[in-house]
Amino acid sequence: MVRTLRERQAVADIELFFYENGFANWFITHARSSYGFDWLQIIAALRSGRFFFPQNSYFSVPGETIIPDQRFLGQGAAQAMGEEHVEHLTALAATLSQGEDVRRSLELEGLRVDAGKLTIEPAGSLVNEQQEENLLVGLVKQGRLQNEDVILRHLGDAHELFVQGKDHASIGESRNLIQALIDDISAATNANGGHSVGYPAGMANRLQYLQDVGFFTTDEKTAFGTAWGFLSAGSHPGIPSRDEARIGLILSLEFGQLLLLKFANWAANGFQAFS
Repeated sequence: MVRTLRERQAVADIELFFYENGFANWFITHARSSYGFDWLQIIAALRSGRFFFPQNSYFSVPGETIIPDQRFLGQGAAQAMGEEHVEHLTALAATLSQGEDVRRSLELEGLRVDAGKLTIEPAGSLVNEQQEENLLVGLVKQGRLQNEDVILRHLGDAHELFVQGKDHASIGESRNLIQALIDDISAATNANGGHSVGYPAGMANRLQYLQDVGFFTTDEKTAFGTAWGFLSAGSHPGIPSRDEARIGLILSLEFGQLLLLKFANWAANGFQAFS
């Protein structure tokens, strides 16, 4: 009996919470009665549009909704309405004390939450991390580098660690991503280019090696060395660790793309020149 009362109170608290945050009574009632507040199922149903229709359609008219003031709804309109509700739920989740990972995920997509309106808006950033990450993954796969799996693991770890709030570990993985690319490009050049320059160990030496064989110009070698050095330098006074990790991730993505674009042309010309 006590457990039943507690369960009822918990359900009542959930209903009140969503009502106070702008969700309609019909939405809350349907989420409870048809889905038991199982949010994974609810989000899937919202995205497909089926949330807005009775689960048992035996007695219902085709296309008739559960929405009091909107009796019928087409599939496209239902999916659009579903995405609006998913956005509202995501924005609400991001405002919670436990919502840091949601906020960070949105930030990497160039988005931010308006906590007052509970909407998701562009953050004004020119960089969408997920798009840049997808571009880098494609270039890694095209490049057929020896340690492709290691490179992609560093990339994935840098992203996930940032979302989890592990900023310094994320910076370390961003640095490892650049280092792994330099190592593989150097190894492929040494194996296939026929250069007389000795193949060295160590990041600084391999940056110099790539300049000596003609892969880097002097300015490029300095730029890539500076980027790697920034990611290796530990904390930077005056820069919040969150921003440092985010910028470090984006920096590794952009410099990684530059490396792989050069490498594709380099490999096509026998690892000796550019066309």
